Amino acid sequence: DAAADSRTQDLRDRAEPTEPGSRGMVSLSTRAAERWGVRVIVHLLLLVGPASSRDAAALLAKGNALYQSGELARAVAAYEACLELDSEGKPSTGADAVFVPCLVNLASVLVDLGGARHLDRAEELYRTALAAEPDNGDAAFNLALLIHDQKSDESTLEASELYQIAVTAQPDRWDAWANLAAALQELKEEPLRAIHAFERAILLLESGEERGATRAEDAAVGQVSAVHATLSKLYYGYGIQLSALMPDACAALASMPHNLLVGAGEGGLPADELCDENAHNAMRTAATLDRTNVQAAHMLAAMSTDVNGGTGISKASPDFVAALFDDFADTFDEKLGALGYQVPKLVGQATEELVRQRGAPFRSALDAGCGTGLAGPFLRRLVHGPLVGVDLSRRMLDIAAQCTTHVGCGVEQPVDDGAAERPLYDGLRALDLETMTLAQAHGTGDGHAFDLIVAADVLVYFGVLGPLFLNFAQLSAQGATLIFSCERTTADEAPEDGWRLLPSGRFAHTKGYVLAEAAAAGYQLLDYREMTPRYENNEPVRGHLFTFVLRGSPGATLKFEL
Repeated sequence: DAAADSRTQDLRDRAEPTEPGSRGMVSLSTRAAERWGVRVIVHLLLLVGPASSRDAAALLAKGNALYQSGELARAVAAYEACLELDSEGKPSTGADAVFVPCLVNLASVLVDLGGARHLDRAEELYRTALAAEPDNGDAAFNLALLIHDQKSDESTLEASELYQIAVTAQPDRWDAWANLAAALQELKEEPLRAIHAFERAILLLESGEERGATRAEDAAVGQVSAVHATLSKLYYGYGIQLSALMPDACAALASMPHNLLVGAGEGGLPADELCDENAHNAMRTAATLDRTNVQAAHMLAAMSTDVNGGTGISKASPDFVAALFDDFADTFDEKLGALGYQVPKLVGQATEELVRQRGAPFRSALDAGCGTGLAGPFLRRLVHGPLVGVDLSRRMLDIAAQCTTHVGCGVEQPVDDGAAERPLYDGLRALDLETMTLAQAHGTGDGHAFDLIVAADVLVYFGVLGPLFLNFAQLSAQGATLIFSCERTTADEAPEDGWRLLPSGRFAHTKGYVLAEAAAAGYQLLDYREMTPRYENNEPVRGHLFTFVLRGSPGATLKFEL
């Protein structure tokens, strides 16, 4: 499901070119939307053979040396000479044993140079190398890194097939196994294969650490703390996969040889407990290995809920939310669209209904937790003054900033009835909803209070709602409207607090709890409806949509209906 995608950390990083003979050395950056491992530089010792072959081998070695020293333009020239390119710039058909290594390395330099023209040619060169040697693991791995970044289902599927070629050719490549696992996890079609790939990556990386990182691949990982950070990400992905398995799939996994499940086998845990228990252990390991892995810490808490949904945490930390949506930003709209995601549309319909009743648009609006701006097109024509979006994820805000009244953010037709094209939002700010001020929201010292605040699928990251509602009231003019969605639970499921942390990592709230907390902040209920925000595993998610008006001061007693 999309939430699982959003929780899945990006497990793949790219480093700079590596030392001769290296395969898949890794840079342990935490940047999203990249891949584990580096493009492989292929080396060849060719001491005998025709003079042309020896010359080509010398050019390959020269190109490698220049590549290592960062002289990319000269490296390109050496590799092109190595390939004996014809007048059209294509590799000659009569190339010898250095043909594929020169192709692979030339393509890798072009990727480093960047730009659409270089990337297109690099892809062509990698494909030419694979046409010459279909089982070449280096060419397959490098091409997979390149096309996996295209972030479409088709490119991810092809990348998974190429990673499979890489691990078949070089089965001790932990980075290729890790990338295969991530691609399969994104595709969601073969969960047992994804789990096997995670297990192989974990075993290989842990065995390298136990050997003291004596191999070149292990040494490239760097300090032990960096190894632990990578293992933490692997265990996180492994735990997410295990937690999503149904009992029959868990039983199938337990029957497979060489699995890492603890408690499998005769006399062990039943299938309906086995994978959940191992997912919990994997998440605990992820959080222990890297204390800065906020996603693992949050999901560990979600997996540790008691029968009443209690965990000891009352909201998702800002670091967790920012990391989660930074990772998810590039594929957010596409993934949610595939799940029948309805919340922005439902919020827009509720707002439009109020505008009809008022007979006038709202003067100003705050899109609280705006994300990539999916609610913006529904709100823009209903607000004649400033429309401000706030979110913790800067990557989400960067995407929303590209939207105009004519294109982006799901805009299918101009939302301003023929008016000149302009940015969809008048302001976009990276702020915490519980602590932000009007001055911060408007970016000036004289910003007016909002008369509309919407929060589409945002309160699922808060358990306790009181502080959030109080700040919304501080940001609002008297008589302002507040519209938001929640995931829905019952008093029987959350008898103590009125909210609970779900295994998905999101919070769900009872109707009674929401009404009581909103009333304490001065809000009065205008409209309530149960709805389905999206589907997960083909099952409707329970949700509800609230519309409030700010009638009193915080702490005032307002009447509401349960």
